[in-house]
This record gives sequence, C-alpha cells and structure tokens, in this order.
Amino acid sequence: MHMAAQKESNLKKWEHPKKSGIWIRELLYTKKLENKEGTYSAFQVTIPADRDLKRARQRKQFTTKSKAEKWASETLLGQKKASDLFGETTAKERNEFLLCHAKLKEHGITLTEAVEFAVKRLKPKGGERTISEISKELIESKRIRLKRGDLRERSFRDFDHRATKFAEAFEQTPSYDLTIDDLREWLIGLEVTTRTTQNYLSIVSEILKYAVQKKYITASPIDELTDSDRKELCGSGLEDKEPSILSIKQSEKLLEAAKEHKELGLLGAVTIGLFCGIRVEEFKRLDWANVKDSESEPIITLSGSITKKRRIRHVDIPENALKWLSLCKDRTGTVAENKHTNDYQKRFRKLLELA
Repeated sequence: MHMAAQKESNLKKWEHPKKSGIWIRELLYTKKLENKEGTYSAFQVTIPADRDLKRARQRKQFTTKSKAEKWASETLLGQKKASDLFGETTAKERNEFLLCHAKLKEHGITLTEAVEFAVKRLKPKGGERTISEISKELIESKRIRLKRGDLRERSFRDFDHRATKFAEAFEQTPSYDLTIDDLREWLIGLEVTTRTTQNYLSIVSEILKYAVQKKYITASPIDELTDSDRKELCGSGLEDKEPSILSIKQSEKLLEAAKEHKELGLLGAVTIGLFCGIRVEEFKRLDWANVKDSESEPIITLSGSITKKRRIRHVDIPENALKWLSLCKDRTGTVAENKHTNDYQKRFRKLLELA
C-alpha cells in the first residue's frame, strides 16, 4: 500500500469546527486487491500544539469524514474543559500533577487508577471513622446484646476491656491509616503471654472485620498477617496442650484438699468437674438449685444460658460423686463462686498448691 499521487485541486482540506485551529485533510491511497489496484480516501485530523498545557501536536487518521469530524469536535470540547480546569489550578497544583504523573508512569499506574484507589480508602463509603470510634461502636452493639440476654456478662467484660485498650492506643488514628506494622508493634508492646496476645489479636480481628462490613475500610490489615507473624506473636500453639487426665491419687489429693479447706468453697466445683465432666465456665454459672443429688434421681440440669452451645443438657451424677457432694453443707448461690474475673482462678491455684 502506498500514497497515490495527489492533485491538490481534487483533495479537500478544511477547518473543523470553524475557528478551532483543527484541520482535516483528505488523503488518497492505492491498494492492491486480487491483483487489481484500487484507491480509497482517508481523513487526517491535525490538532495544533498548546504551549500553555505543554501538549504536542496530535495527528490521527480515519476512514470516513464523519468519524474524523466527530473526533475533532470531541477533542475540542475536551480541550476546552482541560483549559478551564487548567485555568482554575494554581502553579503549585500543576507542578504537583506533573511530579505525580511522572512517578505513576514510572510504576505503570494511570492517574485514574491512582485516584480510584485513593478515593476508596480515603473517602470510604461508610464514612470516615477513627479506630477509637469503630471500637466504641462495636462495644455499644455488644452492650445492647448483653441487655437483651444473648451475650454473657463475662464475654462482654472481656471484649470491653481489650477493645477499650485497643481504642486508647489508636485513639486519633483514621481507620484507613492503620497498618499491620502498627498492630505488630502494639501487640509486642503489651508485653503479655502469647496466649493473652492471641486473645487481643482475636478482639482486634473482630473489630476490623466489623469495620470492613460497615465499609469504613476496604480491607483489614490483619489479612496481611502471615503464618510466621502469627507464630512470632502468639506462639506455635504447642503451649496450649490438651488437658491432662489426673490419676486416681491426684484426684484424691485435690478432693481432700478441697474438703479440708472449706474457706476456698471449691469442693462442689471440683467434684462436679471430676466426676460429671462439666466445664469450668459452666459450673461457675451453675446454681445449686439445679443440682439434684437425691439417690432416687441424681441429675444436674444445665440450662441454655449456661452451656457453651446454649442447649439444655442433663448430666447424671455417679454414685461416688454423690458421697463427696453430701459433704457440701452450703447449698446457696452458684456451685463455684466467682465474685470478679480472676476470683475463681486465684482460689483454684491456691487449692492446687495445697494439694
């Protein structure tokens, strides 16, 4: 294919739109098809350079006159908008654009991609929130559940304590500014056991997941935590060994110590735990009124508000357990008194020392 000899008198050239400085010129080409040579027209649009906008001259070719004129009109409209916008910007803003454009181009990122990425994160759909605001929002949500009765007091207190500590650490931090490095540094700075670190991480994960669901952030920084990071922060999990089974001799020592030291109030709890297989958190909420240790029908009833899966459960009391329970004279209140968060644990650790 090659350009045919052109006769100036036959080929047209015109300005479109008028007084725009944009020129369209008709060109004539020859082309061989099936050993036959034919000619066809093309239309070249020339957009003049603009020194103010630092834009070089542009040329583009079309197969039809209508397409050429359409592109010329649209380009002129775009130039007018760009010129208006250019006039509204300061020299500082224009320099900033040029610097950013060069940097984005170096990394193969378009300006549109960069803007869309930034807007999603800096102006989230759910609105802007600080880490403190999000934490307090979820605490209040759980407080409502607590009042409604579908969240246990202990669970709420634990969440409230850890979430408040997290909120205080990042009180003024915008949610989109929180990074995985910030979280790692904070967790390490707590200087607590790996198990406690894991508990904090669990609470933080829940808060950030809530933030994603409410569209306060587009993604949780926790998602960037590698398996290696988790092991470094929370241990390998080998520390949390399976509960060991006490020997008969060890069980006897524990029961005898609980019987002797009545001030600890743990004989009933130890008996039910050893012989009936009831979890610690369950017998801490179990009332003596639900322990029927008559010989005719010895049974413990665990209501849905007590059990882990919130289902009513009935547990038989074996004969050897009945004899130990008969030594428990005070049958008021809960089987294992727990006045505050660590009350039961402290008394039980004391019992272990004595046993």
